[in-house]
Amino acid sequence: MTLQSFAESVLSEIEAMRSGRFIPYHKLALMAATLTMILFGVIFSHGSVFEGTIEVVDLDHSRLSQNIIDSLNSSSYIKVHQVFHYPVDPVYLTRHDRALGVLYLPEDLEKDVAAGKKAVNIGYFADYSNEAQNAEVLENINEITAIYAGAAAVNLAGGKSVVKALSGTDDDSEGSSLSVKIRRLFNPTFSSTNSTIISFIYFFSSLYLGLTTLMVTGRLRVTGVWDNVVLRQSPLELIARLVPYALIYTTAISVMTALLVCFGQLRFAGSYLAYLPSLFMTGLCFGMLALLYSWSSPDPGHGASFMIFLVPPGFILGGATMAVGVVPHWAFVLSHAFPLVWQYSFWRDFALRGIEFTGMFELYGMYLAYISVLGILISLRFYHELKKKSEPVPPPLLQ
Repeated sequence: MTLQSFAESVLSEIEAMRSGRFIPYHKLALMAATLTMILFGVIFSHGSVFEGTIEVVDLDHSRLSQNIIDSLNSSSYIKVHQVFHYPVDPVYLTRHDRALGVLYLPEDLEKDVAAGKKAVNIGYFADYSNEAQNAEVLENINEITAIYAGAAAVNLAGGKSVVKALSGTDDDSEGSSLSVKIRRLFNPTFSSTNSTIISFIYFFSSLYLGLTTLMVTGRLRVTGVWDNVVLRQSPLELIARLVPYALIYTTAISVMTALLVCFGQLRFAGSYLAYLPSLFMTGLCFGMLALLYSWSSPDPGHGASFMIFLVPPGFILGGATMAVGVVPHWAFVLSHAFPLVWQYSFWRDFALRGIEFTGMFELYGMYLAYISVLGILISLRFYHELKKKSEPVPPPLLQ
């Protein structure tokens, strides 16, 4: 190998990147680093769950329970979404990732505290479909209940020292021991299969599906089929090309899930048949979004360069790597532009929470609306392309 041949090899690859027939890595690398720095620097401006939403079931409906609720709501880390004065199933209240947990304030709470009952408990049902999301919430609930327990001890201390009453150093002092009893829902044993492993199965399966479908338009152009698709077919027939990929995606993940469930390594509390349509819909959404991204790609390699915008954002924002509540609400809403965010939500509801199919109508309806929007966008691009190809080409000017 000579220095000249070495330089020619380097220059050849640089020319390929600039040719428009290969992945423009010189642009992609800079764009990926810049977007990651700006976008995720804004979204993940803090590493904790601020204003984490919880639901409260207040069966006491007293001044004390209202004070506890107000104190929780004023905390930086907790936002009380709704207060119910009748028993409600915590599984129902935490579905679709609407709440991090449910606080239960029992009947006669104020009465028992005022009477100096030794052990007064309130309950917190924590959603542990993601292990990282309840740390700050639990810490704040414990701190606030400790404050009210101390206040009750002071009221009951009479002539005793307030310091003794709060610290419990006086053996004769009376006061309630107000404590929080925690029940971890959905993944109490912190099984990695129920969280990390299944998340990576979906992530890598989605990566290969996304990479394949991003190359479809480029392949049609290189093989000379693209003009025939646009001039003689319809947008629905173009979308139909994605069906085999979505079916294979659904089958592959279903087989792996079945093996894990059969060998007792994975929890699936709901109906898999009711869950199955969401998996196919996600495969279809990946393909439709890939068509939109790679519409103008001259070859398969160019289309593959859009992978960073297709799968990784959904993996990062979908609750697989960190708590959904870490991101601001606007980022949580915008994250539903990525199919994997929807799929992780369906997984947590069906597999971990065991939500019945009737309780999933709302989420399925929103997902169908999302697919419809993608279909409309593809149709608009298709007919715009058809219009360009149908316009007569002006004859060349005579010299």
